[in-house]
Amino acid sequence: MDWIRGHWGGMENRNHWRRDARMGEDGSRSRQPNLLANSVLIRNALLSLLSERLGAQSLLHFRERLLSSPKQCLAILAAA
Repeated sequence: MDWIRGHWGGMENRNHWRRDARMGEDGSRSRQPNLLANSVLIRNALLSLLSERLGAQSLLHFRERLLSSPKQCLAILAAA
């Protein structure tokens, strides 16, 4: 039971919480399964790209830097 609880607790912290807290996933009002599934895939891909680029920076500082530099955002997407 401890292993199962640890596994799903880790899933919640690593995946769902990050998508919800950082991207407002639970605020979606859509009930279309395909749209929701595609949104999850896009959010997971974006979080994966960001985690590779973050390094020691906080997400807030990284986000502020990207907001001030659209060219850098495009470069990150193009490198993926």
